[in-house]
Amino acid sequence: MKKTETQFRICIGIAALLLFAILLSKRVIAAPTESSIQVKIDASKAVPRDVEDQTQQAIVRDYGKAWQSLEQALENNRSDLLSAGFVGIARDRLGSALAEQSKSGMSRRVVDRGHQLQVLFYSIEGSAMQLRDTAQLEVQYLEGGKVLHSERLTSYYIVLMTPAENSWKVRILQEVPSESPQQASESGVSGGAAGSK
Repeated sequence: MKKTETQFRICIGIAALLLFAILLSKRVIAAPTESSIQVKIDASKAVPRDVEDQTQQAIVRDYGKAWQSLEQALENNRSDLLSAGFVGIARDRLGSALAEQSKSGMSRRVVDRGHQLQVLFYSIEGSAMQLRDTAQLEVQYLEGGKVLHSERLTSYYIVLMTPAENSWKVRILQEVPSESPQQASESGVSGGAAGSK
């Protein structure tokens, strides 16, 4: 009896997934509710291969979580929080920026108003994805919990994400000039984390 019930549930689950896939035939997927940060992705111009819907969903989820961890790290001056979403060069450079911020007695609060990701490159073997992010942010500069200055920004980033054990992590987060995010991606930006973050 239990075996038949389990098989029935599996069939219902597969049918629901197929219906969900049909409904998401567009190449733009919004962030799941796990993250309070709104992330949208457009994979229609990915090369040299298409990005599977499940991979798009994972990127959206994990990129939102990475930004959540960055926001918490910036506000609390805690570089250990970066490990939740960052590795390699991005983690090292953001950690250094946090150490400098902490020395100054300042902190930053980021009010995230959303990210629009465009996939530029997805490796054949699925081990790396390069994206361009257009981020809408409000950055508040604090001293002793008091806001000294606040500014709204549209920031552009070139991002390299690589798969980890159960998630995708940000390996490179490079802020690029507002007028040329495409030029930066075409010239192969290869390092650095957002200096202002």
